[in-house]
Amino acid sequence: MTAKRFIYWKRDYTPTLQFDLDYSIQKYSRAALGGPKSASITATGNINNLYRLVELLRCPVVIYDTHDYERWWGFVSSVDIQYKNISLGVDIKTMFNKIAVAYTIENIRYTTAWSSDTDSTTEYGIKEMLLSKSDVSESYALQTRDTQLQSSKYPIGIPGFFSGKDGKATIKCSSWLSTLDWRYYQNLVGKESYETLGTGGREIGEDDRPIAAMSFQIEAAVAWDASVVWLHCYKYPDDDPPVDNLRVDIYSDNAGDPNASLANATVAAADIPDNAEWIKFTLSAAVTLNTATTYWIVVQRTGAVDADSYYMVDTNRDNGYPRGSLKLWNGAAWVDREFKGDMNFIIEGSQETTEQASDLITNIGQFFAGTYIDNASGVYSNQYRDGDNKGLYEFEKLLETGTTNDRRLLCDVLSDRYLRIYEEPVKPTNMVNAYKLDNQYRLFDPFGKLVQPSECTVGVWCAFKDVIPDSVDLSKLINPSPFFIEEAEYDATKDEYKITKVRDQRNYFDIGGVEQG
Repeated sequence: MTAKRFIYWKRDYTPTLQFDLDYSIQKYSRAALGGPKSASITATGNINNLYRLVELLRCPVVIYDTHDYERWWGFVSSVDIQYKNISLGVDIKTMFNKIAVAYTIENIRYTTAWSSDTDSTTEYGIKEMLLSKSDVSESYALQTRDTQLQSSKYPIGIPGFFSGKDGKATIKCSSWLSTLDWRYYQNLVGKESYETLGTGGREIGEDDRPIAAMSFQIEAAVAWDASVVWLHCYKYPDDDPPVDNLRVDIYSDNAGDPNASLANATVAAADIPDNAEWIKFTLSAAVTLNTATTYWIVVQRTGAVDADSYYMVDTNRDNGYPRGSLKLWNGAAWVDREFKGDMNFIIEGSQETTEQASDLITNIGQFFAGTYIDNASGVYSNQYRDGDNKGLYEFEKLLETGTTNDRRLLCDVLSDRYLRIYEEPVKPTNMVNAYKLDNQYRLFDPFGKLVQPSECTVGVWCAFKDVIPDSVDLSKLINPSPFFIEEAEYDATKDEYKITKVRDQRNYFDIGGVEQG
């Protein structure tokens, strides 16, 4: 069943565009991570209609086989029109319609507000660019942002030259998953901190003000559960350090003072260094931190006050934390000690990685209809993201973490643009349960049924069938069978299926190339 036809919709998914041209589907590929990956289609015909193909950029596409089964879907990412000796290429890669600039002044980083072009984002979707500049003023950074936005808010037509006569166009299509690379992913949920180190410090358990408390509010717009506190701390002196524990509590607030402990954690003296480092305190229970609500980090020692042997927590006298301040306990009341600075701290939450992936799609997956999670990972990590990395990078890192079964998470973008997340299949111990690839490069499913090349099968374990003679001694080799099909390509002009990448192995379907290393 060869690839027969394709259709494309307008960018808003309303009825199809129609151009009177002759189309030929060349090839398409699929990957275990994302499903449909790329496709190539050629068009010939009237030159006026060929040039109208530039209107297809970012339009949804579906390719069908001869039985009208959907085999590939995605969007048009580039069009290259060739006529006589001139070519015109347009590529979505050249467009950025939402831009900000990260810049430094005296080694301190700042970031401008984002600026976007509404007409472009409405037409094509949001495509972001974060530029960087060193040692420039804010006004220069803003000028750079605005200049770049004007020059890149629409795809750029690039002329070229070639030897040819007949009118022809090449339409390249990309995966919906690739659009996660259009956006930076920021998630303020899961972290609240003041990490800027400076001059200052506060003794814990040394004098008549033995307990320190730092107030804070979360910056995130929604509540989240805190599970870990980090302090930049040490013990003093190194020749006669304390031997009791350092304790951290999260307290509620009462009229601007610590009220009651919500959870706590202790770290033994042996696990606290002589020189300041970030030390992790895992709370006894998760604490839900609500918005616009004051909480306190209360730090004390578990033993008696000792003027010669105590703990230190770092503070910054610049008082740069915007949502709280430091107080000390004098035995009867909490008193202000602003000259000691703001305490350095990090508070973190955790969330299951599959939930994080789903949230990422919800927040920046502008072309996705939703997420299906077939297998929850059971793995938890901090969900905070500072916004300096693209969404695709963050999404792939979450899937790489895998599951508690020590297997990868894979994903497939379905034809309705729902993203399915699932656990990589178990490697079969019985070859009966694997797909088979014979010596004529034909693929069979575990039931022995021939798989049509146009299906471009990926994400399955496959074994060789009638390829390696039984007489070959494999006892001193790692058996190449079964192998996991990571990526594959379908050549529609030849009705041929080709495996292009297998998991964790050099691709023995492309033996002979230069090995990089």
